[in-house]
Amino acid sequence: MNKLTGKILIAAFLFAGFTLRVNGQAKSEYAPILNKFEQWKAIQYKKGTYETEKRCNIDTVTKDGYEGAGIGIPKDIDISFTDINNDGKLDAIVTFHPDQCDGGNALMNAQTRVLILSNGTTYVTDDTFIDKIESRYKKGWLNIDNATEGTFFGTYYEYKDTDGRCCPSVRRPIQIDYKTKKMTFSDKP
Repeated sequence: MNKLTGKILIAAFLFAGFTLRVNGQAKSEYAPILNKFEQWKAIQYKKGTYETEKRCNIDTVTKDGYEGAGIGIPKDIDISFTDINNDGKLDAIVTFHPDQCDGGNALMNAQTRVLILSNGTTYVTDDTFIDKIESRYKKGWLNIDNATEGTFFGTYYEYKDTDGRCCPSVRRPIQIDYKTKKMTFSDKP
């Protein structure tokens, strides 16, 4: 499993013909995954799910009559590259915390998760897989950190009635099996 974190200039890798290097090795097989993520982003902008980077700012979203998404895709994203669907080909999970275009912090616990999975000779995206598992837990939410060979790792968070907004007191490490869609807590309650 390789994890690429930080400011990623995906377009530069794709359009300038660069080869992505992770752990000192050239990884040209990453290019189709990064391209598929760029396609996913373009679809989201077109659907109005996210604002473009240029329009995700307080001046735009606070104008009278604004009816856009109010959230944007940040430059800081995390990508874990691994074989998620067990077909012997490289896949990825892309995670990011959406930008709140008005500068507020209502999205401080939000995370978007996009699976990019090999499907024969192409790739498909799935941005609902983790959300469906998360919906089983009405009080809490998930934050995915990485993936390795069909297993996602992260943290389950939940507020107790006495917790401040900054600090949910329930924090439990979790694992999600891609094949079974089963989430397990990897600590002892």
